[in-house]
Amino acid sequence: MSNNKPSKIALLALLTSGCFTSVAWATDFTFSGYATVGVGKVLSGDKHTFYNRECPCYIANFPDVGVYDKSLSFNPDSRFGVQAIAQVDDQTNFTVQITGQGGNNFKPQVDWAYISHDLSNTLTLQAGRKRLPIYQYSDYVNVGYAYPWIRPPSDLYGWQIVNYNGANVLYRNAIGSVGVRANAWIGREDDPNNRMLGQLYYDSKIEETWKNIFGTYAEFTFDAFSVRATYMNNVVDRYSTDASGVRTHATPNVRQRFMGLAFNADWHNIVVKSELNRFERPSVDDNYTSSLVGVGYRIGDVLPMLTYSRFSEGHPPDPSWDEIHHTWTGSVRWDVRPNMAVKLQYDQFTDKSHFTPFAGNSRTLAASVDLIF
Repeated sequence: MSNNKPSKIALLALLTSGCFTSVAWATDFTFSGYATVGVGKVLSGDKHTFYNRECPCYIANFPDVGVYDKSLSFNPDSRFGVQAIAQVDDQTNFTVQITGQGGNNFKPQVDWAYISHDLSNTLTLQAGRKRLPIYQYSDYVNVGYAYPWIRPPSDLYGWQIVNYNGANVLYRNAIGSVGVRANAWIGREDDPNNRMLGQLYYDSKIEETWKNIFGTYAEFTFDAFSVRATYMNNVVDRYSTDASGVRTHATPNVRQRFMGLAFNADWHNIVVKSELNRFERPSVDDNYTSSLVGVGYRIGDVLPMLTYSRFSEGHPPDPSWDEIHHTWTGSVRWDVRPNMAVKLQYDQFTDKSHFTPFAGNSRTLAASVDLIF
């Protein structure tokens, strides 16, 4: 049998994804939040210049451009979020979540703003702004307390679009002793100045649109084990504007599909985390595969883990620009209190990209304190 920590983390994930089942009156408001104070630096690595950055450097947070270098920094891993829920009646509520990332100078942004209406005991209709739930930890990727690392491996969790505006239908039920959770969503996202693409890949202003999004996932949980399968289809439309003001249609309406599979276990003291994801753009013969596998052994309130993650791009028409890298991560989590965890993490990043230099090889040490409230 598993201990009670997985159930705490599962409860946190349920709460932070806005799936509340408590009954309240229209004037009732619920407030909650999270915070991570992280600090770290690159210990050693390849010396080069990477888009006006003096490296060695390590990209801890791709979407918000959280980059460590040889100087001690709090920005790449520090973040916060506050959430408010207004209950309209027994079936309907509004959820708003404001977040801030150190990599983006803690600029407040609306991560979630949506309405939920229970159609039945098992079906909920939601509409508004939400996180794209393509990865295992997408719904609560910023909530450091919810997983064993300081951050989910950036080899996987590093895509330029993380939110969408649209609607989804959420299904939750139990079939015998198996918990079932499924979701289907539609929508789009328009980012007029994508920081990740502009600062880490193109060195220019990037307008990124993901439209005609349709996705679905199904997750099954049995005792200490879970498995999750995801599929999403959408169109990518991208414009690039260089320093001279020339605007180019860099990616004109390219069809993209995503497939993901995750398996996790927390059995007795053994913890296993695994995930396999793939983005495909068939019309331009460009594919991206990412994966992770982590194994840990819980000793009381302490969880040491060893994790391997990898990202690989395959673009046969021009393989000279393929991005390929992997990371070995050693992490230790200590649950100091029921709502607080302290972590220490070492990342050894190996860059095998065909275009040189990308980020380059690096070895990084970081520590964090995670809170929920």
